[in-house]
Amino acid sequence: QVLYSCTKIPDLRPPTLTVMDSSRELRFLQRLALAAASTLDTGELVRLVIAETTEAAGTDVCSIYLLEADGESLLLTATNGLSQAGVGRVRLSLGEGITGWAAAERQPVVVADVRDESRFRWLHGVDQARFVSMCSVPIISGDRLVGVLNVQTDEQREFGDADVNLLAAIAAHVAGALERSELQSRLQSRIAELRRSEEINRRFNELTLAGAGIQAICAGIERHAAAPVAVYDDEGERLGGSSDDALPVRLEGFVDPARRDDDLTIVPVRAGRDLLGWLVVAPAGPEEESTRRLALEHGVTVLALELVRQRSSTETEERFRGDLLEELLVAKLTPADAVRLSRRAARLGVRLRGLVWSLVIEPDDVPADDRLEVAATRRRVVRALTDVVAERAGLVVDRSGAFVVLVPGDATADQVERIARAALDVATARSGGASQSVGIASRSGGLSDLHRLTGEARHAVRVSRRADRRDAVAIYRRLGVERLLFEVADPDRLAVYVEEFLGPLLRHGRKGPGAAPLIATLDALVREGWNLRAASRRLTVHINTLLYRMRKIEELTERSLDDGDDRLALALALRAHGMLDERYESTSNQYETNDPYGAEATAPTLVVVNERGDE
Repeated sequence: QVLYSCTKIPDLRPPTLTVMDSSRELRFLQRLALAAASTLDTGELVRLVIAETTEAAGTDVCSIYLLEADGESLLLTATNGLSQAGVGRVRLSLGEGITGWAAAERQPVVVADVRDESRFRWLHGVDQARFVSMCSVPIISGDRLVGVLNVQTDEQREFGDADVNLLAAIAAHVAGALERSELQSRLQSRIAELRRSEEINRRFNELTLAGAGIQAICAGIERHAAAPVAVYDDEGERLGGSSDDALPVRLEGFVDPARRDDDLTIVPVRAGRDLLGWLVVAPAGPEEESTRRLALEHGVTVLALELVRQRSSTETEERFRGDLLEELLVAKLTPADAVRLSRRAARLGVRLRGLVWSLVIEPDDVPADDRLEVAATRRRVVRALTDVVAERAGLVVDRSGAFVVLVPGDATADQVERIARAALDVATARSGGASQSVGIASRSGGLSDLHRLTGEARHAVRVSRRADRRDAVAIYRRLGVERLLFEVADPDRLAVYVEEFLGPLLRHGRKGPGAAPLIATLDALVREGWNLRAASRRLTVHINTLLYRMRKIEELTERSLDDGDDRLALALALRAHGMLDERYESTSNQYETNDPYGAEATAPTLVVVNERGDE
């Protein structure tokens, strides 16, 4: 019996186990739990898992795939049995291969022989043919997929419930640790972002408090955003920018920046609902995108404050200058008034002591006038004109549908003419091509003469316009008979003169469409030097019609068109008639103020003449 018992001694060779000893399992899970609780380093935790899971589970390979940020693919993050060349490079889509299927379905997958499994995907350069059995367990935190834990063996093996439960426990520890690590990483990133935001905000506030201006703010944005920037007003006109010249000088056709198909980033600058302009940022690399975003957010806020401050300052200064100029132009000034106003001008930074030249810029036609009705356009024109005369400390004021420019009198007549041309060019450019002309007074004068000198400049522009000149520099001293008529101090005297010579013709023209255009006929004769053939061609009428009208003019005015003195008097009356409504703004309704140089003088007229010469 003893021998028999000896022969029954159990086999002391280690059995083939499918589940490790429970005490070893417990010790491993304890170490894993302690490591997961004590470290926020994802790499260190993953290295511990893959180093000990193979031994604990009795497998040959352990691999971890983590879900990428796009939520659509799994990245091989670590392995201790497959080729290391695939780490950080091999990706599987959700549902792809056994690993992808376990992730997509969020269920463990056990495969005894991958060679007979249709879901298995061979990864060239990573997988090895000797590994045949496989178990994949999803790593899940709450309801969020984190990744997949894989184990493989080189001998065929049936993974049981205990194996799967062990791997699920490991995956749960990994999921919790990775979740805490990610939360900590996001928290640290947010803290760092808040610190950067605070620092950027502090620096921009320093610029604001120091009144550094648009250029300094743009330089600050460029420094933090790592890209050149520029600021444009609400119509695309550049107000300033950083040192880079690659950005467009003007945003042509600027309507909806969100639809631009280039690489520029365009951010609106607003004060409440009021659009102040646009911040344009050149392309930059993807590095420090959060810092770039913070720079744009804070930069736009500071720019809005600066633009509001500048606009308020500009409007206040323009109002003061407008009030000043109104006083200068309202009438002749006494010497005491001139001294008082020159001191006011000095406080505004304008030197008006001594002599000054007066220039007036006006639109040439209705479309130009309509374009200059836009407040933003007029602001741009005033800004551009100010730059033109800044070197000579000139004054620019937006007044009564025109721009008045005062230039210190130390400039010569030729210099003033060049300044006028430069001013006209920038006014046209900044108004989008609106046709304008500029008038220059006959001479420079003191403040007490400014009322008269500005009237001369305005009169020169309007005489030039009546001569069908556009985009012109009109100089008062070069005018002809209009200058003589302008010297008449009392406009009522001109009105009486016009009534005496042209009154009957004007009243005849008010009878209706059938009345002969006698004023236009007289004007054509004057313009053509009393050449009947040339005058009939200008009027596009037959010579007999012209002769009939001439007899009618003589009959109504009781003047002879063959008499030289009567011809001169009528010609002067025509010029005076054209000046009355513009220079003197007469309120009298007894005189017709139609433009004898306008459409009536050039429009073709169909005339039927009978044998008696009657129209």
